[in-house]
Amino acid sequence: MVRRGVLAATFAGLAMLAPVAAQAAPAAHSAPVAASEAGALETQIFSGSGSAGGSPKRALRQAMDYALHAAALQGYVESQCVTTYSRTHSHGAGYFSANVVISCTR
Repeated sequence: MVRRGVLAATFAGLAMLAPVAAQAAPAAHSAPVAASEAGALETQIFSGSGSAGGSPKRALRQAMDYALHAAALQGYVESQCVTTYSRTHSHGAGYFSANVVISCTR
């Protein structure tokens, strides 16, 4: 009989702690929100491809324009972006293609 009383008291004590644990859980999930309000930066990657005859610089500029256009659609400006990869390919007879990857942070 005493054992049942002790077990009942133990379960009642645990039941009283359960709401406290449930209330503490949302506070742990709100920490990232507080961090983002403190000024966390957002970074996205954009790529572009271009091709042109006569000049590899023209193909590279076209690829950069396409990548910057994709970034602008997401709300970035050119000053927030840096080139992380660029490459031109010669296909012979003065025809070039280019690939560009940019990383934008705000």
